[in-house]
Amino acid sequence: MSDKIVEVTPRGFEYIRFDDRYGDKCRLQQSSLAEYEQPGTSAVWLGLESDRRMHLDREQVEWLIRQLSLWLETGGFREQQDDPTATDPAD
Repeated sequence: MSDKIVEVTPRGFEYIRFDDRYGDKCRLQQSSLAEYEQPGTSAVWLGLESDRRMHLDREQVEWLIRQLSLWLETGGFREQQDDPTATDPAD
């Protein structure tokens, strides 16, 4: 879970892909729901890219909490919103 790459959907919403404990592909993505100032800051999607259930260990949960906290603080997953290439060096 150390290499965080923030990608962007064709509609401009940020997302992060990661693997769960069993290696299943997961995704954390900004939702287009717009109840707050701008789309992407009101809700997130979290789940597998398949129909299985996500299985996270303690290290993965800690990482996920950091990503969700960053989204709550900034509305996105990048450390610096003005730098589209920024990644979290701690991840």
